[in-house]
Amino acid sequence: MFQLMGFIQAIGVSVLITICFSFMVGFLSLASVEWSVLISFLVSYISIGIFAPLWNRKTPYFATFLGSITIVVINFIFSTIILRIPVLVDPLQVNQNLTASVAVSLSTALLVIPILKRNERNSYD
Repeated sequence: MFQLMGFIQAIGVSVLITICFSFMVGFLSLASVEWSVLISFLVSYISIGIFAPLWNRKTPYFATFLGSITIVVINFIFSTIILRIPVLVDPLQVNQNLTASVAVSLSTALLVIPILKRNERNSYD
């Protein structure tokens, strides 16, 4: 059974981690703009790949996929409305963004889910 509360928690924690980490990288100016964007991208989608299976044990892959898509949509809306960047103009770019984010999140979930299952088995021993 899909747990909506766990899904919302995973998205919230992922967004908060991304905001804090991006603020630190930008404030300390540790990298160029391209590296800062790449690091923020990886932190955002790796964190949803970790937290979505953690709080949705019954449907971890679906929660990771849906969380990744939700964060992409939030980023698109923020970029379009707040920053006035026309991100939805090029359909190929939208497809590449969706594919990259889902691939990073699901590959992280593929690594995290066996670890969570192993920890559950060891806790019953």
